[in-house]
Amino acid sequence: MASRLANNACGDGRPGHGMNRRALLRVGSVGLVGLSLPHLLQQQARAAKNPAPHPSFGRAKSCILIFLKGGPSHLDTFDPKPAAPAEIRGEFGVIPTNVPDIQFSEHVPCLAGQVDKFTVVRSLTHRDNGHPSAAYEMTTGHAYPRGMNLAEISTREDHPHIGSSVAALDRGKCAMPPFALVPDYLVVNGQFRSGQNAGFLGNRFDPLVPHGDPSRDDFRPGDLGLGEPVEADRLRDRRALLSDLNGRLARPVSASPLSEMDSYREKAFSLLETGLTRRAFDLQAEPLAVRERYGRNFFGQSVLLGRRLLEAGVRLVHVNCMSSIFGGDKNWDTHKDNFNLLRQILLPRTDRAIAALVADLSASGLLDETLVVVTGEFGRTPKINPNAGRDHWPQVFSVLLAGGGLSGGRTFGSSDKHGASPASSPVTSSELAATIFHALGIDPHSQLTTQVGRPWQISDARPVVELWA
Repeated sequence: MASRLANNACGDGRPGHGMNRRALLRVGSVGLVGLSLPHLLQQQARAAKNPAPHPSFGRAKSCILIFLKGGPSHLDTFDPKPAAPAEIRGEFGVIPTNVPDIQFSEHVPCLAGQVDKFTVVRSLTHRDNGHPSAAYEMTTGHAYPRGMNLAEISTREDHPHIGSSVAALDRGKCAMPPFALVPDYLVVNGQFRSGQNAGFLGNRFDPLVPHGDPSRDDFRPGDLGLGEPVEADRLRDRRALLSDLNGRLARPVSASPLSEMDSYREKAFSLLETGLTRRAFDLQAEPLAVRERYGRNFFGQSVLLGRRLLEAGVRLVHVNCMSSIFGGDKNWDTHKDNFNLLRQILLPRTDRAIAALVADLSASGLLDETLVVVTGEFGRTPKINPNAGRDHWPQVFSVLLAGGGLSGGRTFGSSDKHGASPASSPVTSSELAATIFHALGIDPHSQLTTQVGRPWQISDARPVVELWA
């Protein structure tokens, strides 16, 4: 009824000013209890503007974003083209997955055995061909506004990472920091890449970053205030003393530097009091067999750490898979020797760790309330270059999604026969970001205030709710 009224549909089918008899009777009955016709129309207009959310809204309590920095080849992983010519098909064969009619590369057997838990989006697309700005677009949901190369240097004019927007909207709701980035920021050639922190929202919404190598026996997260434990009574005394001193300081309520310091202080005390963060970073508490399943390497243990942070209550965990993960000279930017790098190092470690993550989340019951996203900044060229490599290709690539109420065992969208462009249901980077917000129960059109007081809408895209069909 509300939709018919909103569209001004008449009982006799004519457009215009009238209502059908049932609508008029409803208006009359509502008027008897004190709601006038103008008020009714106002409510109907609001309902039309803000319809009831899709059943998928808020299905996830948390999200883990695994970012394969450099751009993995979709043709050699999750969207193989076995019928294509050799110069496009490449060296790898395909294997069946545990879902009929879905094939993966032969070098991701662990993930192939769990496709019933995944939705494979084979139609991601955007226009940015440069690593810094394309990564920015994938992690913020916004195109980089100032030129591709400038994205190599982070500034407080950048759009915030998706996780920072979540942190700003979720502030004060839980003891744990809402956003963590593991194991470290992307720094390339000495430059801190844009799109990894809170940007123009201000540093209070930057991620928790442990630094260091979680695969080392002596791993200790740095700069988190997680040294030796402080007794609860002493901690409360310190907190009371600081509160008393701050109360004696005459300062304007709106003094932003002091307000931010208060925010940091409260966060630090909360982390120390709960002990959640300390326990989450204690990988030694994991059984040896579990650590082995993820792989006793930099990436495998980073993914395991990401899982522990989710379990401790972090809303969004970003795990970087970057050059330093593989020793500095091997990464997903496979302009040369693509097939050897994928076969020997990149795919075995990635396949093992992500499969272990999904299996653990599924076994614990957390998968249904955790959205898993596996992506890079773009894909690779369909045609193999003279150096046995593939070059940058944002026109179409694949993203793996699991959990968050998704049914799994299906593909969404498709690329053409050579993996060169979307053939159906294209999904943009901004739509992917809106979908993450939607799954977390956050309206993608929510507004925040920047550090200089300007209103800003976190997304202007629609979530792809068809993923839950």
